[in-house]
Amino acid sequence: MSNDDLELRRRAFLKVAGGSAFMSLVAGTGLATLSGTAWSAHHLKALSDSEARTLLAMARTLFPHDFLADSFYGKVVTSVDEKAAASDDTKTQVTEGAARLDRLARKNFDNRSFVELDEKARTRILKTIEKSPFFSTMYGETLGGLYGNPDIWKIFGFEGSSVEHGGYLERGFDDISWLPKE
Repeated sequence: MSNDDLELRRRAFLKVAGGSAFMSLVAGTGLATLSGTAWSAHHLKALSDSEARTLLAMARTLFPHDFLADSFYGKVVTSVDEKAAASDDTKTQVTEGAARLDRLARKNFDNRSFVELDEKARTRILKTIEKSPFFSTMYGETLGGLYGNPDIWKIFGFEGSSVEHGGYLERGFDDISWLPKE
């Protein structure tokens, strides 16, 4: 089995599992307006709107969840922007990285920007830079920014840390209602 086959299977699983869990949540809690929440790049300190849109597309490509609003990915970009405003080295790394993504996109995909590409094309470009410090920075920021966000935990059905409540054995270990009973 090739890596491409494995990637397609992972994506298909994420779409089905994530979509099912999210639709159950929407139906049960009335969060139907969540996916329409927009994010605006107008409050940035160090990055341009174009750079922010490129980073947003990169974050969405790294950890794709179609049911998550841009505002969640926007928080990742805002965090990167704050770090770029505080450090010239970070700003240089991020602005040059965003520019590189656009150059690669324009060179390989009919002069279209990284933001204009579909997910498959963006993934191909990201694979070419995955050993770079810029990629590592954005990967880490996106990973922590999404999965460390308690608002997103609710969407995924994760109840958060259980340590302060006695651990999972006493709280939530067997309350998964969607698993089939034996």
